[in-house]
Amino acid sequence: MTVSLPKDWIDSNSIKPGDPVMVRVLSDGTINIDPKMSTEKEENRKMIMVDEDESKEHLTRKIIGAYLAGFNVIEVRAHGRLELELKHAVKEISRMVIGPEVIEETSNTLVLHDLSDPVELPQEKCVRRMHLIVNSMHRDAIKALQSSDEDLAKDVIDRDADVDRLYWMAVKQYNLILKDRKLGEKIGVDIYEGMSLVIVARGVERIGDHAEKIARNALTAMETSNKLGDLQEIGKLSEASMSILDRAMEAYFLKDIKGANLIIDQGAELVEKCQDLNVQMRVPSGIAAIAKTSVLDSLTRTTMYAMDIAETAINGAMRLEQ
Repeated sequence: MTVSLPKDWIDSNSIKPGDPVMVRVLSDGTINIDPKMSTEKEENRKMIMVDEDESKEHLTRKIIGAYLAGFNVIEVRAHGRLELELKHAVKEISRMVIGPEVIEETSNTLVLHDLSDPVELPQEKCVRRMHLIVNSMHRDAIKALQSSDEDLAKDVIDRDADVDRLYWMAVKQYNLILKDRKLGEKIGVDIYEGMSLVIVARGVERIGDHAEKIARNALTAMETSNKLGDLQEIGKLSEASMSILDRAMEAYFLKDIKGANLIIDQGAELVEKCQDLNVQMRVPSGIAAIAKTSVLDSLTRTTMYAMDIAETAINGAMRLEQ
């Protein structure tokens, strides 16, 4: 059969009779026609002009936003000389996210080039790695709380940056898949699964934040020389919370509806136990009581985020069922 292509599209891509084009059948049944046979990575550039009163925090947010949007070349330019503090903020991006490196620098310009390859570090791999890091962060945070281990608590806080980097990578890849479904085909993820992975990654990232919060509570207790007393019950609730998270992640990747429903039911019971113990620990008041209630709040929220992941597992499994 003959297919007519839009003239404007042909002209804009300078296609002549007899020119080869790439035709791909996508998983949703649609056909993708690519005028470029080359597999080389195209430059997708974003220019960020620095405002006169730009703070480093505002500039950092703009750059991360451009990174998440999928731009692989980000140019930061000032009308005059780029202040040293802002230059340091741009260079710090290389540590905060995966891929971008400074490749060009002048008095008023810095250029970041994203060297990461989504095929080498796909969404699923990011999420699985996040889960492993967050699990160890939580367990070590509780251990630091119980043993007053200052170095371990600080190590947990440092690890949260690794979780954030992987989360931003997962979000960026989803945006790339939305722009280019061929990428989704390469890494075996469609737009629906890509969205589910972002939701799961967000939950895991939040759990990492609460592990960091527990570690900070441990440091506060040590700095103020407050004895937290018996933490055995909190330790048991922590183990149960991590079990809920681990099984929720397993249910998500296995698309296990029955297992996910069981996890949600058990998670609800655990949340109730955390809340009951929280009420008991508010008396007597003081730094120790505040630290304990804050930790119990983190355990509650950790469990609820794990339950959200189990719900995402059910939603994904239902979509795949015929």
